Amino acid sequence: MRKTTIATQKNSSFKWTSRIIGFVWIFLTGCFAILNIFIFVQPQWIGDTIASPRAGHFGLYSYCISTINDYEFDCQGTWMNFNTILSAPFAVATFFVGFSALLILICLALFTLFLFVRARLVYFICSLIQIICSICLLIALIVYPSGFDHDTIRTVCGSNVNDFNLDTCQIRWAYILAIVACGNVSFLASLGFFLGMKQPKTDSMQEAINPNHILSKYGELNEAFDDRTLSEQILPNISLQRR
Repeated sequence: MRKTTIATQKNSSFKWTSRIIGFVWIFLTGCFAILNIFIFVQPQWIGDTIASPRAGHFGLYSYCISTINDYEFDCQGTWMNFNTILSAPFAVATFFVGFSALLILICLALFTLFLFVRARLVYFICSLIQIICSICLLIALIVYPSGFDHDTIRTVCGSNVNDFNLDTCQIRWAYILAIVACGNVSFLASLGFFLGMKQPKTDSMQEAINPNHILSKYGELNEAFDDRTLSEQILPNISLQRR
């Protein structure tokens, strides 16, 4: 009886710890989704400095350049029409960052599967999606600088602009946030796989404590909402052992 009680306490402690970390993982995934969308729409990947001949800034698909009087900006480019994007590398980076944003939104929608299937499977599926997101962002970060060699960028950054060389311009905060997002989602993917590996493959853990255990109709994540109390789940097993 004492061994059964100790095993039950350890299992209960593990489940709640796993759930708390899981909720943090879900929350951070939501934060990454917001960050991913933010860096996708912001035209602040590169921009002018004090030494630049004109004011302007460039994003993935859109860019803004100051007019002749420098009081207004002329902004162009849209992700819905790739012909408006300055260069092919910018278009490739736009596709991969946008694809990453779409995948992470799908991942958020898949979190509802926690209510219907085993948590282990959901963790693995979502972690795989997060790995793909990190790869997409990494490709975008590598490809994007190869599109600097363009006449429109030279009007802002100077005549010496070339691939991977911004001359008088500089990397801005959206590009830096993209680097942070890539590292963030890589960490989330690793954490998701770790949580998935820690989930039991079957009900063996529960059955070892209570052979009469019945999987909750609410799924793995909400198993705590089982109609029976913990003592009601354990008592039948104790009675069987005494017999």
